[in-house]
Amino acid sequence: MFDEKFVTFFNTPGLLSLVGVPIVVDKADFPAIHIAAQNLAADFAKVTKGSSSPLQHVTEERDGFKLDAEACIIVGSIKASPIIRYLEQSGNFDCSKIRGKWESYKTAIVDNPFNGCHKALVIAGSDKRGATFGAYALSAQIGVSPWYWWADVVPQYHSEIYALPVTTIQGEPSVRFRGIFINDEAPALTGWVQENFGRYNVEFYKKVFELLLRLKANFLWPAMWPGYPNPGASFFTDDEENQKTAEEYGICISTSHHEPMQRMSNEWFAENTEGSWNWLTNKRNITKFFDEGVRRAKGCESYFTLGMRGEYDKKMVTDDPAAVVRDVIQTQRKIIKDVHGCEDAVPQLLALYKEVQQQYDSGRLEVPDDVTLLFADDNFGTIRRLPHGEEAERKGGAGIYYHFEYVGHPRSYKWTNSNSLGKTWQQLQEAHRRGARQIWIFNVGDIKPLEIPLTFAMALAWDIGSIKADNFTHFFATMAEREFGAELSTEVGVAMHEHDRLVSLRKHEHIETDTFSLLHYSEAEHVLGRWKALLDAAEDIHKRAPETHRPSVFQLVLSPIKSSYIFIALQIALGRNQLYARQRRNFANTLAQQVLDLFEADFSLSEDYHALLNGKWNHIMMQPHYGFGDTWHAPSRDMISGLCYVQRRQNSNPIAGQMGIAVEGHEGVRPGRCNEESDRTHPSRRDLVPGLTLGNMTHYGPESRWFDVYTRGSPSIHWTATAPCSWIKLSAASGTLIPGQEDARVEITIEWGQVPADFNEKVLIDIRSTEGDFEQVHLPILGRQVPETFSGFVEADGYISIPASSCNFAPSYRFLPEVGRSSTGSLALNPSSGHALCHLTYDTYFFTKSPTFEVLLYFNMTLDIDPSNPMTYDILVDDKLQTHRLVHESKKDGELPEGWAEAVQDCVWVKKHMFLGDKFEPGTHTIQVKLKHSNLLLEKLVVDLGGVKESYLGPPPSFRARMM
Repeated sequence: MFDEKFVTFFNTPGLLSLVGVPIVVDKADFPAIHIAAQNLAADFAKVTKGSSSPLQHVTEERDGFKLDAEACIIVGSIKASPIIRYLEQSGNFDCSKIRGKWESYKTAIVDNPFNGCHKALVIAGSDKRGATFGAYALSAQIGVSPWYWWADVVPQYHSEIYALPVTTIQGEPSVRFRGIFINDEAPALTGWVQENFGRYNVEFYKKVFELLLRLKANFLWPAMWPGYPNPGASFFTDDEENQKTAEEYGICISTSHHEPMQRMSNEWFAENTEGSWNWLTNKRNITKFFDEGVRRAKGCESYFTLGMRGEYDKKMVTDDPAAVVRDVIQTQRKIIKDVHGCEDAVPQLLALYKEVQQQYDSGRLEVPDDVTLLFADDNFGTIRRLPHGEEAERKGGAGIYYHFEYVGHPRSYKWTNSNSLGKTWQQLQEAHRRGARQIWIFNVGDIKPLEIPLTFAMALAWDIGSIKADNFTHFFATMAEREFGAELSTEVGVAMHEHDRLVSLRKHEHIETDTFSLLHYSEAEHVLGRWKALLDAAEDIHKRAPETHRPSVFQLVLSPIKSSYIFIALQIALGRNQLYARQRRNFANTLAQQVLDLFEADFSLSEDYHALLNGKWNHIMMQPHYGFGDTWHAPSRDMISGLCYVQRRQNSNPIAGQMGIAVEGHEGVRPGRCNEESDRTHPSRRDLVPGLTLGNMTHYGPESRWFDVYTRGSPSIHWTATAPCSWIKLSAASGTLIPGQEDARVEITIEWGQVPADFNEKVLIDIRSTEGDFEQVHLPILGRQVPETFSGFVEADGYISIPASSCNFAPSYRFLPEVGRSSTGSLALNPSSGHALCHLTYDTYFFTKSPTFEVLLYFNMTLDIDPSNPMTYDILVDDKLQTHRLVHESKKDGELPEGWAEAVQDCVWVKKHMFLGDKFEPGTHTIQVKLKHSNLLLEKLVVDLGGVKESYLGPPPSFRARMM
C-alpha cells in the first residue's frame, strides 16, 4: 500500500530534516503539482502541529537557480518544470529511468541543488500526475492518510521528520486509468451534499479529486442519480467550474456506461422536454446532444464513452439493438473527427454492460481498434468476461467496470460494506493477468462507507503485486497503522480482517431470518458468536483510542462492525422468535422484545453517525435496509415483519403439559404429553415422535448434541434429566425455568474411552419435572471405528465434509486463504505454473451403504470469462469419472447463467454429482477433482450418504484420521 520508504522519524547523523523546510515548485509547472505541493505543505503542519511549510517559487538567473535556504523539498515534472531540467542538466539528478513513463516518479537526495541551498529532497515526476503522486506519497509517509478528511483520520504527531539517503523509483502503475463511479448516491450522499455544498459543485468535487489522487487514482465517472427532491446530479452543468477544476487537479473525466459523449442523463431529461431517448425516432436531437458534449469537453482530459443504452439505463426497445448501437458509434466517431480532426484523437471506451456484451460477443458490433473494451462484472463482484485471443492486443486495450455496491436484481446492496476482499483480489488479479489493464472503474455508491475496499482496489491498481494472496494481514495492519498509529494497529488490523472474512459469508441485504440454520450444525450460533466477539473487540478498541482518534475509529472500525452485528443478531433473533412461537415457548416473547430493541439500536447507531463531529456526516449511512420483501429495490423506510407472540398467561392443555423439549435438528416438539407409566407399557410410542430423536453420535463427531428444556405456560418448571450410562455426560442435570427467562440448553457429550467397542444402540435420556411432565430424548450412539491404518476423512452422521485445501496439492495449484466463505480458503489452478494439470486427491471412509449418494462441490461464485474456454472440471470417485461444466448459459438471450440469482446471493455454486451406491461398498474410497480453468475456485467437498441437513454453509469439516 505504501511505496518504497524514503522518510523516517528517527534522526541519525547526516539525515536531511524536512520539518519547516520550503517546498519548491516552478511557476511553469502544471496546476496539479502546485495543488499537491500546497496540500503537502499543509500536511506537514498537521503532523508537526506547527505552521505549514512555506511554498516557494525560484527563478532561474544567469548563473542558475538561487534559494536562500539551508535545505528544501523540490517537486516537479520532467515535462514542465525548468527546475527539474536544470537539476538534470547540472548532473545532480538523473531522470532517465522515468522519462517517457506513465505516471512515474523518482525521489532522491541532491547536494547543492541551487545557489544558497545545500541539500534537497527531490521528487520528480515523468508527467503531471507522476509528480503529484510523488508529493502525496511523501504526505502518506509522514503520516497523513488519504482519508484524513473523508474519515477524519488524525495524523500521528511527529516533531522530527527526515529524508532517508535513498533513491526510489515508483511506477508505471499496473493499470493506466484507475477510478470510481459515484452512483446510486441518493438518498445518503445527495442529502449530505445538499446540506453541506448545496449541490454537486466544485467544492464537493475538490474533496473527491484530492481523495482520488491521494489514493493514486486518476479517473472519475461523476455522480448522476436523480436527486430528492431537487433535480439529479449533472457534473457539467451543476457548476461550470467542475470540469475545469478536474483538469487542474489532473483527473480524467469520463461518463458512465449509459451516458455517452461526456453528457449526463440528467442533462438530457432537463433539456429535452420533447422527444424521447430513442435513436430510431430522435436521432437528430440526440446527435446534437452528443456533439455539444464533445465540444464542451475540448481542452480537458476526457475518456469518451461510446454506444448507447435505452432510456433510464435499460435495454433498447427495438428488434435489432446491435444495428442501432453500430449506427450510434459511427455517428459518435464522426462527431469526434469533426471536433478533433480524426476519429481516434481522444480516448474512447465502449462499456460491454449487460446486453451490450452479448451484442459484442455475437460479432455484430464493429468496435474500432483504438476503442477500449470495458468489460463488466455481474454487478456483484464476479467478472462476466475478459479479453481473449486478439482482444488483448487491441490498441485501445481493455478494462473492467466493477461493483462495490449495486441497485438491482436479485437484491440491491448499498447500505454498508459487504465486499469480500479475497474474492475481489482474485477477480482483479485475473483481469490484470488477462490484459484488462487500461481502465479499472469501481462503483462505490456514496464513497462512504467503502473506505477499505476502495483503498484495497486502488492499491492493486497501482501495483498489482502489492498485496499477496497469503498476506492480507499485512494490508490490514499497514492500513491500520497509517490511520491509527502503531499502538492500535495490530488489533485494528485483526478486527478489519475478521470483518472482511465475516462479510464474505453473504451480503447483509441478502440475509433473512432463515439464512443461517437454527437447527443444524449450530450454524446460526457460530456466525453470531463470531460477530459478537468481533463487536466486543471493536468496542474495546474504540474505548481505548485517544479522544482525537475516536471519530475515525468509529467510522472505519466500530460502526461497520456494530451495524453488521446488530443486523445479523436481529435476523437470527427474529428467526428464533418465529421458531419458538411455533413450539409455543414462552421465551418467544422475550425474543420479540430483543428484536425490537435491536431494531431501535440499529437506528440509534445511525443517529450516532450523524451526530459525529457536530453533524459532519449527517445523512450518510441513512439507507434503509430492513424490509425488502419480494422486490430487489431497497425499501423506502425500514420495516420488520413476522414478529410472533404466545400468550404467557395461558397454560397449555393438560395433554400437552407445561414443559417442552426441543432437540437439535428438529423444528417440532412431541405432540402430546406422555407420562412415564404409559411409555413403559407402550414402548412403541418412543418411535412415534422423530422430533425427539437426535442425530448419531460417533467417535468422529460432532463432539456434542443438544436439547432444550423450556416452559409452555405460566407455572415455573423444576426439571431433571438423567442418562442411562455414566459415560454420557449432560452439561446440566437439573434446573428451574421461570416463564420469560432463558430456556435451558443441555449439551450431551460422550467419554469415548469408556464406551464399549461394539456399542451401537439408541439410548433414552429421561427429562421430567416435579410438576408432572415427562419426556424422553432418543440418542443413537455408534461405536464404529475405522482401521488404524486409514488416513483421511471419516463419515460421521451420514456425510463427509472436506475443506478443499486439506490435501497435498501440486505446484499447479495454489492456495487462496482469503477466498471463500470459510477460514479454510479455496484452491485454484496456478496460472503461472508450467506443470501439467493433476488431480486434487482426498481419501475417505464410508460406513453407510446407500443405493445412491451425492458428492457436492462448493465453488466460489465465478463466471465464464473466456468464451473460447469455459470452466470445466473432472470428478472421480475411485474409478468412476464425471466431467462437468461449472455454469451453463441461460436459455434467455443475454441473461446470466441458470441458477445465477440464487448462487450470487449464496456466494457459491453448489454442484451435485450423483453416484450409484451399489458400486461402492463401505470402506475406503478416493475422491479426486481436477480443475481445468484458473477461474475455478474450489472451497469444499461434501459426500452426502443420506445425512446432510439443510444449512447455509453446509456441514462443518469432518474428522480427519491419521494413520497410527
